[in-house]
Amino acid sequence: MRNAIFISSGIGNALLLVPLIKKLKEQGPLTALSTSEFGARHIFDGVKEELFDDVISLETSVEWMKNTATFKRKFDGVYMDHFASRRKNMILSHMNSKEIITNTIPLKLPSLFKSRIRKIEPEIGIHEATQYMRYVNHDFNDSDLNEKLFKLSAKKHTSISEGKYITIQPGSGNNIAPWKTLATNKWTKLISLILESYTDLNIVVLGDESEIDLIPFLPKDDRVIKAIGKTELKDLPGIVSKSIVHIGNDSGIMHLAGCIGTPTVSVWGGSDPDLYGWHKINSKKHKVIHYNLGCGPCSRWIEPNHSKVEVPSMCPDFKCLSQISVNEIMKNVEPFLAP
Repeated sequence: MRNAIFISSGIGNALLLVPLIKKLKEQGPLTALSTSEFGARHIFDGVKEELFDDVISLETSVEWMKNTATFKRKFDGVYMDHFASRRKNMILSHMNSKEIITNTIPLKLPSLFKSRIRKIEPEIGIHEATQYMRYVNHDFNDSDLNEKLFKLSAKKHTSISEGKYITIQPGSGNNIAPWKTLATNKWTKLISLILESYTDLNIVVLGDESEIDLIPFLPKDDRVIKAIGKTELKDLPGIVSKSIVHIGNDSGIMHLAGCIGTPTVSVWGGSDPDLYGWHKINSKKHKVIHYNLGCGPCSRWIEPNHSKVEVPSMCPDFKCLSQISVNEIMKNVEPFLAP
């Protein structure tokens, strides 16, 4: 079997495909078709596992034209998550595969291009990784999820800290997702509290270039290593693997920590922890802080709750996040930092 899989969105979505990627790799050569504008495929450059036999970048218009004009590969199957299931990808895959496996079919996709599609209906209440494992095993359930399915090993990386450290990401969603992001002043207070309580501990603050504006709000302390915008994706696995615990919002780095084996304490707002959260994989190792106020989850690809707002960013108060306290986060972090 020769298959392909699209890597089409952020690094979190790419990492939640790892169990499916591993399963497809067992069947034969696997090609990654990278259409992610965030270059999410590069997160795999920092792990030891060779998940793909080939990577074809379709991330820019030039790359798309260059590759598709001479695209002669014939795949037995092309696998798409919800975010990859777009007309352009469907048409390309129709011409170059025996079968397309997806859970979403674009509304305006011409009938001509539907003949090779096998749609696996998504289901509310089950984990994202389970949704995609059902592409290859219809009977797969959340109870089958385990750390081994996700396990990735980081390549050796020069230490970012001379001593023990934890990692924190105060931003999320490329700094344009306020429904996922706890207020900056609360992260500042949390970092200050950890510095005061654990004097032998350093804090590495991570994030991409879109989160650089958060740096001035961080405590001015030598033990706070401000790495926002200073790390490449391929460096993140090595950095996060040495962290005692990762603390952050629902973000790509949080999902990376889960795959690498680092415990997490994650804060959730409008997105759905039952769809994306790591507590379903290991509830002792991964702590989720989330308040369901009846109006959420307002942000998820499968039937979001629009009872309060049609668009998550238009929420007038983000109350699901504002009522989360620094003390509550600290209470969940402390067990991982205890001697």
